[in-house]
Amino acid sequence: MNRKGFSLVELIVAAGIMSMVLAVIFTTYTITQRLWRGGFTQIAFQARGRIVLARISENLRSSTGAIILNNGDRIRFVTDPNRTPGTTSDDVTGEYYISGTDIMYDPDISVTGDETSMLRNVSKESAIPYFQTSGGLVVITFRLYNSDAIYGTHWSGMTTSIKMRNV
Repeated sequence: MNRKGFSLVELIVAAGIMSMVLAVIFTTYTITQRLWRGGFTQIAFQARGRIVLARISENLRSSTGAIILNNGDRIRFVTDPNRTPGTTSDDVTGEYYISGTDIMYDPDISVTGDETSMLRNVSKESAIPYFQTSGGLVVITFRLYNSDAIYGTHWSGMTTSIKMRNV
């Protein structure tokens, strides 16, 4: 007998195979998208930490002195904005400090209300103080974290060493 076309059984088997292939493709695509977004989230929040460390480094590198307060939760530094080394009357004293889980910046401690939050969601890296000094070297260490419902909590350790030029 000369048959043209497919039987019902052949069509059902082909549809089943096709649906399994499509399910594998869709699952692979979904997992890839989730991993990409998770990686992008990780990169974005680490970039925020690097930007803040660069800003802090810029201020401390040009300072004329720094002292650590509150067991390493606060660093106070002096800058000479007019570059007059012999005159201290124009020097400005600023601070970086930890408030809860934020790194705060106070550009001039003699002025109230000018503090800004530089970075949120930071915590100590183990028992290491946030700020440490040794001679003209300042070391900043903290953990940055990000939490969301889809990807959970991401942690990243951040640290930098700054050689103060004017000390």
